Amino acid sequence: MTKEQVMTTALDMFSQYGIKSVSMDDIARNTGISKRTVYEFFEDKETLLQEAIKYHNNTMRKILSELEKGPYTALDVFVLFYEEFMKHPRWYIKRYYDDLKRYPKAVEQAEKDKADFTTRCIKLLNRGGKEGVFQKDLNIEILALLAKEQLKMVQPSKAFVNHSVTEVFQTVLFTFLRGICTEKGMVILERYALKHSYDMLLRKE
Repeated sequence: MTKEQVMTTALDMFSQYGIKSVSMDDIARNTGISKRTVYEFFEDKETLLQEAIKYHNNTMRKILSELEKGPYTALDVFVLFYEEFMKHPRWYIKRYYDDLKRYPKAVEQAEKDKADFTTRCIKLLNRGGKEGVFQKDLNIEILALLAKEQLKMVQPSKAFVNHSVTEVFQTVLFTFLRGICTEKGMVILERYALKHSYDMLLRKE
């Protein structure tokens, strides 16, 4: 069991049950190692939480960087990043965010990562405007904030109980992108939308 696996397991548990209700003993049991070993990796729960948040967000940041270097438009990058994200989605309950306030170092790390993501979004949206796939006369900062809120991936309310979480967020994403695309962008987006609709249909069968 590596340090990275402990962080991933801990963050999975925190997101499902809240931070306060998950002890270091619980994490040790779920990773199949002793509590002593967990403490050899992390001096306390806040350090574990902080490093787990940083590790997860760094992983997503690396994926985004690779996509940005690829032969894609900014619109392609948005959709492909979403697809990568949804391969291993993590849904956070409200209790997680309530508990997070009790850990200032972890909050600082999370806010730092959010700011970085917002900056990356602004650059992508501006790039998409230059490429002609996104409209130019839009408030980029507001759009970046909307994208950041979407990526938080808090579980939808019970109002969406008849739909899968994947279906809900896919609908939100494509509605958002359709609202900012140019005609050139729509041609690209509809190709992805058709593929996603087909994949969703196969999952329901």
